[in-house]
Amino acid sequence: AVMSLAVLAAICLPVGLFHLKRLSTDDNAPKRDHRHLSLLPYQNDDQRIPRDKVILKKFKAFYDAGPLSAPVPPTQISPYTLNDVISVLPTFHDVFGVVIYDPSTDKFILHYSNNMRWIAGCHKLVTSFQALAHSLRTMFPERFTPDAASGNKPAELALAISSGDYPGVGHNDCYVGLEPTPCVPADLAPVLQFGSAFKSPEIYPSMIAMPMAQINHVSCFQTFAAHQMVCPYYLARSPGNPQGLVFEETVGLGWDELIPSVVWRGTDFSYLHRLYPRLRQPDFEMDIGSKLEKIPYEYNIKVAATRAMRVAYDELIPRWKSVVWTAEAEREAEEKQKELPEDSEEVVVPWANMKFAAAMHVGVKTPTSEIPYYQEFVEHGIPASGEGMSLETLARYKYHIDTGGGGGTTWSGTLEKLGLPGLLFHHETPMKDYLHEKIVKWVHYVPIKEDLSDLKEKFDWAESHPELAKQISDNATRLAKRLGTHEGFSIMFNEFYETPLRAVVEAYKPLTKRDPVWLDAMINNELRPIMQCSGYYSHDCEGLVDDVTFSQAARHGRDFERSGRRQ
Repeated sequence: AVMSLAVLAAICLPVGLFHLKRLSTDDNAPKRDHRHLSLLPYQNDDQRIPRDKVILKKFKAFYDAGPLSAPVPPTQISPYTLNDVISVLPTFHDVFGVVIYDPSTDKFILHYSNNMRWIAGCHKLVTSFQALAHSLRTMFPERFTPDAASGNKPAELALAISSGDYPGVGHNDCYVGLEPTPCVPADLAPVLQFGSAFKSPEIYPSMIAMPMAQINHVSCFQTFAAHQMVCPYYLARSPGNPQGLVFEETVGLGWDELIPSVVWRGTDFSYLHRLYPRLRQPDFEMDIGSKLEKIPYEYNIKVAATRAMRVAYDELIPRWKSVVWTAEAEREAEEKQKELPEDSEEVVVPWANMKFAAAMHVGVKTPTSEIPYYQEFVEHGIPASGEGMSLETLARYKYHIDTGGGGGTTWSGTLEKLGLPGLLFHHETPMKDYLHEKIVKWVHYVPIKEDLSDLKEKFDWAESHPELAKQISDNATRLAKRLGTHEGFSIMFNEFYETPLRAVVEAYKPLTKRDPVWLDAMINNELRPIMQCSGYYSHDCEGLVDDVTFSQAARHGRDFERSGRRQ
């Protein structure tokens, strides 16, 4: 294909013409389809910068109410049956289970569909089930205890659960905004999603966002249910607690001592590929290499490569968009550095420092410094690879961003960065985690559009409004510290764990009659049991099949054999 002169001109501007302007796609560049990250109708949240007095009013309302004091309204759940739970199956593609408490064995049993593949993410479903079984037994012992007077066994219970970075729902045009919501029948049985869920309740009305299937989330709630103890991940980091959160006092740096850059380190993942199948990682040859071949030698290759990446910006996943911003920030800093006197000791710091520290390579998480794909970009001035940073190192920076990964959020990053002494730029996407219900824009964070197009604007605002920016940062830190108290975690536990679990348990309508083979008759050939737990202890579970891996996800998906039977 012949590259247009306009695009070539946009890429080939000499260094002198680059100067300090932001490297945006100019008027002569090809017009792109900007629906990549704005197609979905539920992404119309207002993310404009409010007036100062509006932000101050938000602060006052927050102070008056007190952190965590505004309860999240409990989910209203209509009565449902075992048949209703099984009816949820067709709406999922994978990572979905039916949990059944069987009174005859006094065990909780996880069932998986014979028609679903056991994929890499299914270990999160197993983690969720194990925590759920133990928590149900711990929190509602009377529900699973025989009647003392009559000796009658308790009734059965059925729950629909799912897990994963992104819900394993089957694809339909509604999810990508081409058909009206809801995307599934509004009267489906509740689904406990232990992971990121849809931000809009109109997408999947009966889905409930639960703590994520991770040791510092659902496992902490399980621990609190059993022992009323706040796990160390929510406490301050110390020599005796190297897993805790990092606060200002941890590193001994005040606001004015922090490096004025937006920093991010993380892993290169895909991004909501079921919602945005056209978004991609860059291809060096297509996006840069083929264009550099046409550039005269006297042009700066780093500048040309950076401009080429800006041309591809709209097609890139958000974490790669942040790399584009970083490349532009480095080019700007290089130009400013040249303008300083030769004897100046000042070092111009780029305003953006967002790079990949790791990526999956041949099935193994690997530092990007060891992967040729990333190094090719680095050699041409595109800072795709960066050194890994501990929380203590990240805490030296004034601005942070929690750019979403495969499921549109970052499970650990948001909580960790709320505690850091810098300001959080929170990546607004169509997805949410349970914790997002407790953070308020312009009180605990500065919102950033899904395509990161306003990141530089928000950075400039924070630099020009240091007092407001610091106050937002302080609010976030205060919230993170509150979560580490028994009172604060109790509020979270009640709203995001005990209350929704109690609601689904109480809404279930048991069968009016159960014969010895009631369960086999109900699940027929659609489901098969794969694991059972007593729930009396945190790890009293056993696998019921030998063709899947429970503790670590199988590397490749595999189909269940329809002949599998309960053991």
